Amino acid sequence: MRKSSIFRGAQALILLLLVALLAACGGRDAINEGTSDIASANRPAAFDLTVAADKDSQFEYDGASLTREDLAGHLRYLAEIGKPVHTILLTPGEKEKIKSTHVAALAGICRDLKITGYVRDNDGHLKVIQVVE
Repeated sequence: MRKSSIFRGAQALILLLLVALLAACGGRDAINEGTSDIASANRPAAFDLTVAADKDSQFEYDGASLTREDLAGHLRYLAEIGKPVHTILLTPGEKEKIKSTHVAALAGICRDLKITGYVRDNDGHLKVIQVVE
């Protein structure tokens, strides 16, 4: 009986520490990780494609919610029909702010398809996604 209460106490302590660790990892400046500011001279005049952040780490494009895989498939389709996308811009959505999961998903797409990704963060600053291979 005594061992079971000690074991439960240890489980509760470990769970509490994990929750505290997760809370410490998530921060307000999570978008800044993996992106860097752009000098005004290096900003593109226009972007080939613009998507907005949507709920559940999805992207809103042309009125539709797209998953990471759907967006990558659409970009591949555009390349196949002779309209390749070289630059893509992620903006905050009407109902959803940009989260680090949006940036991570877009970075993966940019890495896989050799596209330059940009983020207009929640404060209005333009940043380029740094793809690490």
